[in-house]
Amino acid sequence: MKTIIIGGGPVGLATALALKERGATNDITVVEATPLGAEKFSDRNIALSAASWRFLSRVGVDVARDQRASIETVEISQRGAFGLLSLNASDVGTNELGAATPYPALKNALNDALAKTAIAVHHGATVTAIEPVAQHALVYLASGEQLRGDCIALADGAGSDTNLVPAFKRTERNSGQTGIITRVQPTRPRPGVAFERFTPGGALALIPRADGQWTVIWARPNASGEHMLAIDDESFSRELNAAFGSSMGALNLTAKRTSYPLSWRFVEPRVAGCIAALGNAAQGLHPVAAQGLNLGLRDADSFAIHLAHANARGSTQSVSAALAAFARGRAVDRVTSIGFTGVLTYAFDRGGWLADVPRGLGLTALQLFPPLKRELIARLALA
Repeated sequence: MKTIIIGGGPVGLATALALKERGATNDITVVEATPLGAEKFSDRNIALSAASWRFLSRVGVDVARDQRASIETVEISQRGAFGLLSLNASDVGTNELGAATPYPALKNALNDALAKTAIAVHHGATVTAIEPVAQHALVYLASGEQLRGDCIALADGAGSDTNLVPAFKRTERNSGQTGIITRVQPTRPRPGVAFERFTPGGALALIPRADGQWTVIWARPNASGEHMLAIDDESFSRELNAAFGSSMGALNLTAKRTSYPLSWRFVEPRVAGCIAALGNAAQGLHPVAAQGLNLGLRDADSFAIHLAHANARGSTQSVSAALAAFARGRAVDRVTSIGFTGVLTYAFDRGGWLADVPRGLGLTALQLFPPLKRELIARLALA
């Protein structure tokens, strides 16, 4: 069985490694539009759950310890109101809930793992069309080259051109928010702690970095986002500190501010015959709760498991059935993750005591009732 993965980002490469590890196919090709050596790595800080790190380790991905910032505790609160929920690794008997790593470190580790295999990677190859033919599909490249695959995985992220597969219908919903990204150095750092603070207008997350700083991701209504980008550093720092509070002392800005629009994307159906969409090519989540890449890596693992079953049956005719089972098996996790981020986005961005009081009671109830808290931790970090 020959499998072609379109997209050489984290989900695409993780899918290739998972297929290899599961023995799902004896011929894997990754097609990546960016030429070799021309990748421009962003400075994103990627928060991955403990379950995602276990998966990456299993498929041979090794990120250096000095490139990982352990997350042992997540503190959830709301600005100007009571209620604090502290999710601790010790609550479920583990050392950490997850860890954050710079995007370049993750991508380099994936590339290094792939280099130890016989998986072929076509760099600088742009896909112009995908044509289903009987039980397989043809992938046409801008160079004029043509690839034939028994299974095609679209894993080219948010920029995925789902028009390549007419059966895939892409729905997008703008959240009306802009994500403001920067870095800070606290005067009283708390290593191992990540923060999710709900403020009027949007969630404010602080994620520890391997260099001892924290990444700030602040969701603001679009108009407020424009304001936050336009004001000077001192003014922005003042607003940020007022919103976050003093739990880490003063937050000193150490990087320029950047932004991106926050939205949800949903491709349905995510499978058409021998073609499947994975990760951000299938769905895009609001960054609240940092579930996007974790969901994509679960896609990769499940995809490999189902293709391994098909390969064991020894017939390409079983590929479409395996992918249909993959789509069914991923439906609950997918919808739950999208719905969860939607609830957090819209239920926690309203102010006023009519909203603050029930939210505070909810956070307090979770904090005081360990079984529910353990269930939430298991869902976010261990599944």
